[in-house]
This record gives sequence, C-alpha cells and structure tokens, in this order.
Amino acid sequence: MSKRKLNQQQQNRIASKQAAVIDNPFDTELLRGLVISHHGKEVEVLLVDSADTPGSQASKRCHFRANLPTIVCGDRVLWRPLAQTNTGIIEGLLTRDSLLQRPRPYQDPKPVAANIDTIIITLAAKPEPISSLIDRFLIAAENAKLEVCLLLNKEDLLADNPTVAAELEHLLALYSSLGYRIFRFSAQASPTSLQQQEFIDFIADKNSILVGQSGVGKSSIINVLAGSNTAKTAAISSANDKGRHTTTTSQLYPLKENSIAGSGAIIDSPGIREFGLWHLSPEAIIEGLPEFRVHADLCKFRDCEHGKSHGCALQLAFEQGKIHPSRMSSYHHILSSLDN
Repeated sequence: MSKRKLNQQQQNRIASKQAAVIDNPFDTELLRGLVISHHGKEVEVLLVDSADTPGSQASKRCHFRANLPTIVCGDRVLWRPLAQTNTGIIEGLLTRDSLLQRPRPYQDPKPVAANIDTIIITLAAKPEPISSLIDRFLIAAENAKLEVCLLLNKEDLLADNPTVAAELEHLLALYSSLGYRIFRFSAQASPTSLQQQEFIDFIADKNSILVGQSGVGKSSIINVLAGSNTAKTAAISSANDKGRHTTTTSQLYPLKENSIAGSGAIIDSPGIREFGLWHLSPEAIIEGLPEFRVHADLCKFRDCEHGKSHGCALQLAFEQGKIHPSRMSSYHHILSSLDN
C-alpha cells in the first residue's frame, strides 16, 4: 500500500518533529543504525558507531514511525530498542548523501538504496545483455550524480563461446570509448588476479550497489567480496537463458576490515529487465548521455526537439557516425516511453 499524500503543512510539521528527534542530545536511549534490508512493515538494522561503522552485534528487526519517508537499504537511522519484544522502533532518518530511485508508471519513484557512492552495472554472457537497459542505468546514475561502472561477470565462461565473447567485447568497447570504467570478474578466479584486484581496489571502502538482470551473478560476486556464502545463488534457466530471482529485495552486506574489499558495503539488488525513466524530462535524458550532451549544446535553437527539428546538431552528429546507432536507438526508445 502506498503512503498517503501529505500537504505542505503536514510535511513541514513532520520535518520539524524529525529535526527535534535528531538534534536532541539528551535522549540517550536512541542508537545509530544502518538499514541492511526491508521486510514489509519492518526493516533490519545494524548498530553502528558515530562513524557509521557496524558493530559486532547481530542485526535487529525494527518497526518505523508513521509518516517517516520510505526507509531503504543504506539508510542511516536513529532507533530505540524495545526490550519487551527484543525489537526496535526507528524514530528518525538521518540526512542522506544520495538516493537511487526506481521510477514507476503513475506513481512516485520507488527508493532502492541510500547513501551509495557507486552503481555497478553487472553483465554476463547469459542472460544476453540489453543495451537499452544499460543506457537507462547510466542515465539514472548521471542524473543522480553517482559514480558508475560496468562489470563483466562470469568471464571464465567466455572461452567456450568465441562468438558471444566477441559481441561482449564490442559492447564493452563502446562504453569504454564513452569514458565509462570497465571491470571483469569471475567467482572461479583467484581474488588476487590482476583483473579481479583492479575491481576490488575500485570499490574498496565505498558503498556500492550491484544492478542488472537476474542471472548475471550478483549474489556470487557478493559471496566472494564478503568472504562467505551469505547471498543465495541459482543457476540460469535452461529453458529461456534467463535468470531466476534469487534476490527479491535489496540486501546490504557490510564488508569488514578483514575482507578483500576493505570496510565499505555492497548492496545486492533484485534483478530487473526494465528500468523506466518516467521521472526525468527529455532535457535530463540528454544530460545523462554525455556524447549527446556535447552535440545538443550546439543546436541552433534552445527549444530544439533533438532528433526531430530541422538542422538539429544531434541528428547531424548521428548521421556523421559520431553517435553509435545503439545509443540513438536507446534514446528514441526512452523518449517514446516518456510520451506513453
């Protein structure tokens, strides 16, 4: 059930109460916590210190006060233990550094994860990568001002299929030419191999989220990085080469000081095959496509309908081969989804 809409006066009153909770130095029962998963009307919280470093205690299920914003993985909260039920209640939501949201048609965007530094778009030979989905993730990351990279997983499986390997290399070369970082990973390879180590160094001490289709091996990656078999995994369906949803809700895994990836955290998100951008304007879509942005700035008219208007610099760049056909296809597909 979605939250009821609040008018501005109600929102201001709630914000004032939240500020009073957060700024009250005399309420010594309130503890800092890190939300690691969401379970309907409850969330799972780890106790953290003032530097937001998780303690050694087990996580605790917590309810949350009505009219708090939607609580998601990565949120830093203030919570109060309830001794009689061995649970807790979240009283306040601390300021977020960032928020990744998944748009929904006819509804407000759904928050997915908070306080993340990096989005890791995960690919594999199976299921076959969807370039338009990759572009949607990249646009969302650009608009959220979040660092983003592409990770080719299950690289050890490519040796037996040179055709698929060549197609993947062509795809990765495109995104590399656009300035995006590309990494490679295999749960079967040694964590100390050069390619593995480059990725591990990149995410060290960051809060990252793995996104991508079901079946690309996000949970297997987390099991390597976290140093234990904590995330469930499943094989690709032989019937349709699509992954099964082993992760049904976002789950945060703190990476301890003795893990191979430092002391940050990584979030395993549910696999998806579609990621809408209905909350963004056509101008924001252009802003999320770096090579489009460069040429769109050269258009003669401020209100140019890029790709449609006569003399459009963006369309001319495409005709001259300066914009890749798959990127132009993604752009038109996204614009069509906004219209619909």
